[in-house]
Amino acid sequence: MHSWNQGYVTDISYTKGYYSTLNPLRISLCFLAQRLMPPKIRNACELGFGQGITLNFNATNPSVSWYGTDFNPSQASFAHHLCEISNTSLKVFDDSFEDFIKRDIPQFDFIALHGIYSWVSPKVRGQIREFISKKLRYGGVVMLSYNTQAGWASISPLRELIRAYSIYLTPTGKPSSTRTREGLEFVEELMRLPSTETIKNPQIISMLQTLNKMDDTYLAHELLNENQVAFNFLEISKEMEEAKLEFGTYAGFGDHLSNIQLSDQERGILSRVSHSRPIYEMLKDLMFATSFRSDYWVRGSIPLSTSQCQEELLKLRIVLTIPYSQINYTLNTRRGVLNLNQDFYAPIFELLKDNHPIEVREIKSHLDQKLKREVAYNELIESLIALSSKDCIKLACDDEVAKASKPYTQRLNAHILEQALQTPDYIRHIVSPLTGEGIALNRFELLFLYAYLNKEKKEWSEYVYELLSSRKENIIKDGKELNEAQTKEELKMQEEKIKEWIPVFQKLGIL
Repeated sequence: MHSWNQGYVTDISYTKGYYSTLNPLRISLCFLAQRLMPPKIRNACELGFGQGITLNFNATNPSVSWYGTDFNPSQASFAHHLCEISNTSLKVFDDSFEDFIKRDIPQFDFIALHGIYSWVSPKVRGQIREFISKKLRYGGVVMLSYNTQAGWASISPLRELIRAYSIYLTPTGKPSSTRTREGLEFVEELMRLPSTETIKNPQIISMLQTLNKMDDTYLAHELLNENQVAFNFLEISKEMEEAKLEFGTYAGFGDHLSNIQLSDQERGILSRVSHSRPIYEMLKDLMFATSFRSDYWVRGSIPLSTSQCQEELLKLRIVLTIPYSQINYTLNTRRGVLNLNQDFYAPIFELLKDNHPIEVREIKSHLDQKLKREVAYNELIESLIALSSKDCIKLACDDEVAKASKPYTQRLNAHILEQALQTPDYIRHIVSPLTGEGIALNRFELLFLYAYLNKEKKEWSEYVYELLSSRKENIIKDGKELNEAQTKEELKMQEEKIKEWIPVFQKLGIL
């Protein structure tokens, strides 16, 4: 019989990560890319929220009532701690999915599960589907992310070896994170033997390199759980059908751009199976060796005509979330770097350069004038998806919502910056009330922002240097510890970089 953890790693807490695919604001653009009516989100829920960073960031938007459960009480406690700091209306529980459904909770318009589905038993997956079946409103959306067979099949035996070595051949007194790292090092040593040449392939080498770069805590949760299932799309489709769900669209912006990365021959084969969505997605995953998917599933989708889609798209607001000086015209994809058409994209950047929200209607009008022609819907939606996948633009909420969100985000961001003074490994994101999304920052950037907000008279780099020195923390760069002069030079360089971002953070409502 399983204990309360049901085969899930619980001796170490989950990492304090942020996952943008769980932000409901981005749903509109993804749905319109597939010509579907975007849902209206009023009540939302995250199942298995880990440390609750994303959940708490999402809850700073007061126009959506958020609920969440994670059966690990220490993680639920930390998520509730953040909720008390921001003072949002978020409701946090440490229920199992089976118990959560028994609570007096509303019908949800949006239910999010990041990765959970691949790491729980078939019984728990059934409980998840029952929860969705009973608690998702018609027209509602589920964001489901999971491991896929196409990317994991070849490395599955090595993954099982890492887990077996970590469980059976490392001292049980060591934490899971340490044991997993030792298991990975053992497998890497094995793969250097001549006898393993027959099983080596670029995918295995790439995956091992990726695993080696992972944080030890994340690695333990990735590899040591008793249940770790990689699905193909057909399997997921059948399980989602039990909850009356149909595939809606991709949650990752880059997945919408797969067609421009394929050869003519690949597109030809896909067109032959396009009448079957499950087979189409399975085939596409094989072409890209997809190891992880994030998708939106819908209970009752509403198709839209092109004119209806354009009407909805023109209402959306977009904001540039990087300094204008950092704009480039390249797009990183699974098949390498693509060059964007500068004649088309330069006018968009020109309109967005002040980091103020702009309606898509105005963007289209500006493009029509610059290009001296009518910009087609397909061109417009693809350009916005491409720039979103570059993470240089984001959807922006209404000014009234951003204003109402700001007190919550300010309290949460202030707490994160204060904690950066005390520990190197706290939360590495801050949240914008305008976009509702987290922005990743390194430790030094967080400290520089703290110095800026607290009006330190001395130079920011001098303040950060004194802080690090008082805590006997050293900077390591390129594997080498920096001396005093090098440390001051490095901090001065970091200061100049973050200063360029200050006006952007101000426009995004962060500062």
